[in-house]
Amino acid sequence: MSCTLLEGSATQQPAEHEEPYAIYLTWQQDPLTTMTIDWQTQPEDKAVTTLRYQIADSKCDVWMEVEAESFPFPYSDRTVHRVELKGLEPGTSYRFHAGEFNRSYSFRTMPETITEEPLVFAAGGDTRPAAWTFEEHYREELGLGAMEDLNRIALQYDVDFIVWAGDLAYADGREDRLYRWDWWFEANMNSLIDDDGRVVPILVGIGNHESLTSYVYRADDYEQTDAWRLENAPYFYTLFAFPGQPGYNVMDFGDYLSLVSLDSDHTSPVIGLQTEWLESVLAERTGIPHVFPYYHVPAFPSHRSPDGGVQTRVRENWVPLFEKYGVRVAFEAHDHAYKRTYPIRDGKIDPTGITYIGDGAWGRGPRSGNSRGEWYINKFAEEYHAIITTLHGTHQHFLIVNDSGEIIDEFPTTPRPASN
Repeated sequence: MSCTLLEGSATQQPAEHEEPYAIYLTWQQDPLTTMTIDWQTQPEDKAVTTLRYQIADSKCDVWMEVEAESFPFPYSDRTVHRVELKGLEPGTSYRFHAGEFNRSYSFRTMPETITEEPLVFAAGGDTRPAAWTFEEHYREELGLGAMEDLNRIALQYDVDFIVWAGDLAYADGREDRLYRWDWWFEANMNSLIDDDGRVVPILVGIGNHESLTSYVYRADDYEQTDAWRLENAPYFYTLFAFPGQPGYNVMDFGDYLSLVSLDSDHTSPVIGLQTEWLESVLAERTGIPHVFPYYHVPAFPSHRSPDGGVQTRVRENWVPLFEKYGVRVAFEAHDHAYKRTYPIRDGKIDPTGITYIGDGAWGRGPRSGNSRGEWYINKFAEEYHAIITTLHGTHQHFLIVNDSGEIIDEFPTTPRPASN
């Protein structure tokens, strides 16, 4: 992009604060050529609603300007501003200023291919920030700083983005738990922006703690409508551009990666429309080398019984589709521990089967697990964890690290050179 293609002004507005109350990035469309940027302002801010951006190594003094869509933060006097940048160049770093704030941030678009250089992302779920430890005797249970610790460790691996499979701020859609979102965004402001100002994008899914009723079968007034979902999970559907309505969606990265976000009975039933949609999505992507479903309630849990209703519905409705259409690995959450299953096909261990990994402890205190000796669990750890996922060509590699940065699992195991 040359200077002659840039329009707008580099004039900065005077700011009351150095940076906004919160800033976070995701995608609604092609991650190679777009970026969605949200920032939040408080009533005392000037709330300038333009975002200015340019290629990071540009020698120009002028910037592109885009006007934001603005809407209220649920149950709050804050305002959310959202911009979707389009027509960006793949594999390119951009810098930007949000509204009137002085701090400069940056992001990078995703590459066109992963044949030469790998793509790296982190996956997990069940986040919870340190501020939950407001009572001293809860600190050991809840994990002081584990969410921020794992965020910073993910930054050390220079991840391109993070995937969280639900149970984010544990606010349950309730007005009286707004403060939990305050702490969640504060934790990410503290730990998901690197020293150079790069903001790591996030892709989220929905969990039971995003919903007033937790599960659709608990709601007497359930309707399979956008309005009902928004009323039941007001924070989730307002604050996150992806997955948006109806709570499940797919994000395609060129022709090499598809991330399928699913709703495990929280605001959309597993059975019915969602499963029909899932089959069509998977059938259309059989030529994509990396297809990862991610969802909250596990088909193969490590702490809870596999016989629970949601677990069974996921296993009976989604797992056969994963197997039919060539999924290799699925990310699960909800049980607050780390597990990796054996490869599974047709309800038994099979080297051609699917590995289910995760169970969610990115801040939420880890639990014990596998007390029943479930046949499908290959690896278990009562640990906070992030799954560092590397994709290179058609190869997949998973390095699981705890909140101290220690490696607690690796899959597949990287061959080690023989010692002399």
